[in-house]
Amino acid sequence: MRNLFKAMIIGLFAATPAFSGGWEASRLDTSMMYNDDGYAEVGTSSITYDINGTTQAAATHKMAKNQSRTAIGVKTQIGDFDVGLSNYMSGAIQLDGQATTAQPNCTAVDKALLNFTLCSVVPSADVEAKSLALMGRYRINDNMSVLGGVNRYSVSGATVTTMAAHYAVSGDEIAPVVGAAYENKEIALRVELLVQAETDMALTAGSSVASAVPTVTVPNSKMVIPQTMTLNFQSGIAEDTLLFGSIHKADWDTAQITIPAITNGINPTTGAANQAVSAVSSSFSTKTAYSVGVGRKINESFSALGSYSTEAGGGATSADPFTLTDGSQTLGLGVRYTKDNMTITGGYSYTKVGDVTVTFPMTAPHPSMTATYASNKVTGLGLKIGFSF
Repeated sequence: MRNLFKAMIIGLFAATPAFSGGWEASRLDTSMMYNDDGYAEVGTSSITYDINGTTQAAATHKMAKNQSRTAIGVKTQIGDFDVGLSNYMSGAIQLDGQATTAQPNCTAVDKALLNFTLCSVVPSADVEAKSLALMGRYRINDNMSVLGGVNRYSVSGATVTTMAAHYAVSGDEIAPVVGAAYENKEIALRVELLVQAETDMALTAGSSVASAVPTVTVPNSKMVIPQTMTLNFQSGIAEDTLLFGSIHKADWDTAQITIPAITNGINPTTGAANQAVSAVSSSFSTKTAYSVGVGRKINESFSALGSYSTEAGGGATSADPFTLTDGSQTLGLGVRYTKDNMTITGGYSYTKVGDVTVTFPMTAPHPSMTATYASNKVTGLGLKIGFSF
C-alpha cells in the first residue's frame, strides 16, 4: 500500500474547473508537501466554457471566456521540516457580456439615455488573481504533522466593463494559512485540514463611463479574500485501490469586491472631470464543494483515477449580473504514468452546470434586463509532470 500512496498522492487533475461562490479558480494544493525528499512539478490545463446566455433582446452569446492555467511547485526536506513554494492562478473572472455580438443592436445613444432595452446586462471582465504560496510542514512523528505558511495574492491590470461603466484594478495582499494532518502510510491514509484566514486587499482602482474614456482614481476600493476551510482525505480500501476526496468551504458572504461611485470622472464630451460614475460591487455567496474519487493501480507504471464533484448553487434565479450558473456537477477521469523519478498525469473533466435566469431591475419606464442560461457545460484537459530528487 505504500507504493499506491506514493502513486496517488498528488491531486487528480490540473484541469478541474472551479465554480465556487466567488472568483476562485484553483485551490492551494499541498499534496507535494507529503513527498519524501525533494520534489518539483509543473502543470497546465485548458478550460473550455460552453456557457451561452440569451438576453432580453433575444441575443445569444458565449458569456464566459475560455481559460488556460499553469501551476508550478517545488519542495525540499530538511530533517523533520518540509518547505515548499507554489505558484498558481487562484482566482479569475473572465466574461464577455459587453461584446458587440452579445448586444448587436445596443448603441452608444441608447446607453447615454439609460435605455438598456437592447443591451446586455452581463459584464465583460478580464480579472486574474495569481498566488505565490510559501508553505512549511513539521513532522511531529510518523503520523502527525502541522503546516503553516503565507499565500500572496496579486491582481494586476484587471478590467471590468459593465453596461454603465468601466473599471481598472490592481493590488496584492498576503493571507496566512495553517493546517494539520494525520497519516498512516501502511494503509495510505491521510486526513488534512487546511484553513486560510479572511484577508482584506486594498485595491488601486480607477473608473470611467466607458472603456475608451480615461479612468480616474477611486479611493477606498477593496477586495476581500475569503476564509476557506478544506478537508482533504485519502485511504486505501483494497489492494492497489485508493479512495480520496475533499470538502471545501469558502465564506464568500463577507468577501466581496467593492469599488465606490465617484462624481469627478472624465466627461466623454467635454473632457472635464465632472462625470458621475456608478459604483460596482459583487454579491458572492458562501458555498461548499464536495468531491470523491477512486484511484486504481493497474501495474507498476500506470494508475487510473475517476472522481465526482458537486457544488450547490444559489437558486434558479438571481439578480447578480456576474452569475452564470446554478451549481455544478463534475465527472473526471485521469491516468498517471510513472517512470523512475518522473510522473506524468493527464486528466479530462466534464462539468454540467445548473440553469439560471438573471433578472436585473431597471427604473421605469425601462423593462428589467435579463440573461437566461440553459443546457451549458464546461470541459477541461490537464497535464502535470512531476520529478522526485
